[in-house]
Amino acid sequence: MMKQTTCYSCDKPIEPEWLPEGEFIVCDECSSDTDEKTVEKLQEQLNTAKMALTEAIGDIEQLNGSDDTIKYYKQALAAIGGDDDRE
Repeated sequence: MMKQTTCYSCDKPIEPEWLPEGEFIVCDECSSDTDEKTVEKLQEQLNTAKMALTEAIGDIEQLNGSDDTIKYYKQALAAIGGDDDRE
């Protein structure tokens, strides 16, 4: 069914298109804003994970923890793009 719709976020008219019932549509402008916000949020979460892993490695080293455990945490940190120069 063809219908006129508006952006879910800003109410800007959007060209008629085939839409499944109940689908939320956003205009290109709002979509790019949403993408930027999503990227920022994901980057913040990634930075938090890197910091937590780095702190965990330091704590394990201070407690003279298992080399295998330290290696595992360093591999996890490397997998998410963290830098660890303490090898």
